Amino acid sequence: MPWDDEEARQAVLRSEEMLAGLENLPDSTAAALAEGAVGAVVELYGQCLARVIGHAAHDTGLLRRLADDDLVGHLFLVHDLHPDPVAQRAAAALEAARPRLERAGILDAELIAVEEGVARVRLSRRTGCGCSSSEPPETLVHDALVGRAPEIERVEVETAPTETPQALIAVDTLFRAVSPSCGRSG
Repeated sequence: MPWDDEEARQAVLRSEEMLAGLENLPDSTAAALAEGAVGAVVELYGQCLARVIGHAAHDTGLLRRLADDDLVGHLFLVHDLHPDPVAQRAAAALEAARPRLERAGILDAELIAVEEGVARVRLSRRTGCGCSSSEPPETLVHDALVGRAPEIERVEVETAPTETPQALIAVDTLFRAVSPSCGRSG
């Protein structure tokens, strides 16, 4: 039975941890051999995946579904085969992160540019919202962008506070005593 998206994410994390652990093996010859074997398999699978994409290229709906699948999309990224340009994936990542950013007090997140591995993002904060998040909005933005566009090496975030809109009726006027002559004819 195929993995669901969460199982796929966990498998990707486990794989990355194990690959990172190869460099810590005490036997450097065995570590180099293991890295070489993994690299050869990854390269072989990348070539196979490129052929699959070539066969599916005429069916844009199929290619879109494959690219949007978390696990398959990750493989496209690993092999530099993703059909969407980096800026498009970065914009989609910000859009997907909106609910978490809103909980962190961010009204808007705008992708300004992606150039030479640097993404520039403008955040508009809600002033005085008292919102709390376990992660700062800048970290949420960074993680979202790098997750969908690993080519992004650095994220530059500028934050501008957004003024709280003025109430249509000032609150203090609601509690003023009504003049006895108001509304009476006389």
